[in-house]
Amino acid sequence: MSKDKHFSGLLGVRRAEEAGCMELPFNESVQNHIGHMHASAQFGLAEISSGALMREIFHDLDGKVLAVVRRAEIKYSQPVESVLQAWPYLEEGAEQKMRVQLSSRGRSILPVHVKLKTGQGDIATHAVYHWFISMLESHEHTN
Repeated sequence: MSKDKHFSGLLGVRRAEEAGCMELPFNESVQNHIGHMHASAQFGLAEISSGALMREIFHDLDGKVLAVVRRAEIKYSQPVESVLQAWPYLEEGAEQKMRVQLSSRGRSILPVHVKLKTGQGDIATHAVYHWFISMLESHEHTN
């Protein structure tokens, strides 16, 4: 089992029935001191789903690049007391821009946005994970 899947399991993140969506059930293990979903649990769900989206979109780059989160922005808008679903997405043109930069420079930054929605469909949190992606040495392009 890969370490990222192991961490997802420890946190309780699972694939939702809806395609492209991951979710985190609300239970005692993810609650904070006032009974809401802990901020770090929400952060983890959003980050894990952003990585899953990248693996899905960029499956052709598997084994050719290294991707790590360089920076993150997160805004918590309301307390969460229900299952939380993560909806990751790229802004228009982001995929093409990343591929061009990766091809020409061997590295790129890719912002992946994630909306976390409550069981009632309200947006509780919005996050952006800025992934640093670089070609592995054996696959670098020379210019």
